[in-house]
Amino acid sequence: MSEYQRYEFMTIDRPLTGKQLDAVNALSSHITASSTHALIEYHWGDFKHDPIKVLHRFFDGFFYCANWGTTQLAFRFPHGILPTEIADEYNVDEFVTLTPHADYDILDIDFGEMEASDVWTDYDLGSFIAIRDELMEGDLRALYIVWLASLHLYEQDNEEEEDEIVPPVPPAFGKLTAAQQALAELLQLPQEMLDVTAKHSQKAGPSADDDFAAWVKLLPTDRCNDFLLRLAHNEPGLSRLLVKELRKLGQHETGTTLPEAERIPYATLHAEYKAAKAKKEREEQERKKMARQRHLQDIHNHQDSYWQQVDQAVKRGSGTGYEEAVRVLVELREAAGQFQASQAFQERFNTWVQPLLRRSALIKRLQGHEFTLPEA
Repeated sequence: MSEYQRYEFMTIDRPLTGKQLDAVNALSSHITASSTHALIEYHWGDFKHDPIKVLHRFFDGFFYCANWGTTQLAFRFPHGILPTEIADEYNVDEFVTLTPHADYDILDIDFGEMEASDVWTDYDLGSFIAIRDELMEGDLRALYIVWLASLHLYEQDNEEEEDEIVPPVPPAFGKLTAAQQALAELLQLPQEMLDVTAKHSQKAGPSADDDFAAWVKLLPTDRCNDFLLRLAHNEPGLSRLLVKELRKLGQHETGTTLPEAERIPYATLHAEYKAAKAKKEREEQERKKMARQRHLQDIHNHQDSYWQQVDQAVKRGSGTGYEEAVRVLVELREAAGQFQASQAFQERFNTWVQPLLRRSALIKRLQGHEFTLPEA
């Protein structure tokens, strides 16, 4: 298989200007770009520029994947939208970095050492771009997924250290958004791990009944003037900064506090995941066993029909016909053994095979499946 690399960029807050689009198009001869999107694909060779610098200069989202497993997802945020310590709170500094700049901050999620999945999935940035808005709204489920994935992929067999940072389980983890679910799949996080984590999550997030009309009166005059001036300069992300500040004022004024979320050590989640996985495997084995039992019952109840299939297959006189005949005979023998009718099967088999003993290709296949043949 030849190598494949995909670099994808997207704008959200504002489209590229004509000058910016010209600069983007000049980045690579493999690029297809518009005022809101750029895609670069390589089957041989590499992108000659730092994609994070390209993101910071022109775009709001970036996604990279390669068919050997490397994957990277990054977002550009208006400066100050995300707390600078957010990556440290999740102890994922090897995989997530938040780099502040004077104008924009870059959140970089990089799983560079991840092994490729057995099945290639054609992901695109559109599947994940909503995570940017979710993080700006204070929804940290995506970062918690990264924390889980980093431990599941690289440290699941290691014992936990006493001083390990354990982030709180975000609310509504049992109802992930489409983008969050796609992120979990990208990072190869099993559904069973998501399910056991959801059991420790509050069912709903904070109330959406925000009384901004009342809370804005709590904002000091100098802060009001500051927000108005920044609004006049069309500062990206300003509304979210204002909402965040108003909610803090409202909570302080009303004395309301959100229920404290659980902090579950990864060792506990991993143990629950293994138990859930083992239970699922047992249930799947039992389901297959019951399905097999029903199939053998059907064979036992309709033996004549199955013997007719054997006759029709043998009459074709071909290798595929013989293979089909032997396959059905194996099932007839198994069904007979299941219902204590092995002697009856052997007698019928002897009668059936006697005229066919000179067909060496058929006999060889029967011997290969350990059928007892009568003497010629």
